[in-house]
Amino acid sequence: GTGNLNSNRGIIVKRVLIASGLVLAAAQPALALEPEVNLSGTFGLSLSYFNSNPNTPGVVSTTDVDLENNASNFRISAAAQEGGIRAFMAYERGASNDQLGLEDVREFFGGLSGSLGTLFYGRKSTDYKLAGVRLDPFYDTSVAGFNGGFAREGASYGLSNLTNGFTPNTISYRSPVAFGGLSINGAAYINENNNVTGTGDDADYGIGIGYSHSDWLGLDVGVQVLDLNAASGTLVAGSPGESTAIRAHGSLGEKLWAVGASFESVDVQLEPNPRQYAFASATYQVSEAWRLALAYGNTKDTPFDGNGVTAGGFHDLTKNLSTYAAVKYVALDNVTDTKNITAAVGVKFVFDTEL
Repeated sequence: GTGNLNSNRGIIVKRVLIASGLVLAAAQPALALEPEVNLSGTFGLSLSYFNSNPNTPGVVSTTDVDLENNASNFRISAAAQEGGIRAFMAYERGASNDQLGLEDVREFFGGLSGSLGTLFYGRKSTDYKLAGVRLDPFYDTSVAGFNGGFAREGASYGLSNLTNGFTPNTISYRSPVAFGGLSINGAAYINENNNVTGTGDDADYGIGIGYSHSDWLGLDVGVQVLDLNAASGTLVAGSPGESTAIRAHGSLGEKLWAVGASFESVDVQLEPNPRQYAFASATYQVSEAWRLALAYGNTKDTPFDGNGVTAGGFHDLTKNLSTYAAVKYVALDNVTDTKNITAAVGVKFVFDTEL
């Protein structure tokens, strides 16, 4: 059955990884000549205000003021290079009081890179997710919230939940940039948690293509596709079940300004119409230390249809320490016709040091 097939796939994958590990072990003396080990991380904190006001008789509004953690984490990475081949690994652990169902271990992966591209295996972000993260100036702040409500981290309104979280059992490949700016990526997400019946446990897959040209105002465009087959669980982080997700994205930008947009269609097998997500953002560097940001989001045929606008500013106090202040307004076209307002001021400290 399907369960046995996927079990065999898992065994094959593990054998390949063990064989790769033996090859790396044999090369260890050479690789150990010039190792690179880095400790990095982020400490984020904000004071937030959230008000949800349903326009329905008998439904009361809610208000909350709180001090929030904004995706604080630390990361250890190591790499070594020999003969044009670079071996690397990374381990990232986050604070435990997140709202996205994330585990404390966020990323834990290793891989090899060379002239033919980069190969990854482990727990990490999907390329579909990263295409949205790059466009969102308010990612991992307290004015985020893909569903229009309150969240202390993750993606802004107008980006799908597939722009959140980290995916285990990832085998992925990224090509080098070639042919004047073209690149491709592909991935398989292996499901090792077969259920009793052995149905709905197929692996999930992803593929993408991108084009970038720094001389054309920093043009960066692409398409990312996820084929989600795991009906019995959420193998890919943010998955709504058996579905096909497509994201078209693009951005333009120079040193002083940048604009970007993302359009997603998530066709869930059990729903009559595909979920539609639209997101646009703009940033402007007022001075060396000040940056303004604006974002707009719209969703249709989702559980939280509506429109949302976020505006804010970021100030770099030092090279490693920055602050922000932002406000978000979302009008949800649901049965309660809810209006949500979020305001937050926050601070972020980042570090990266070689051990």
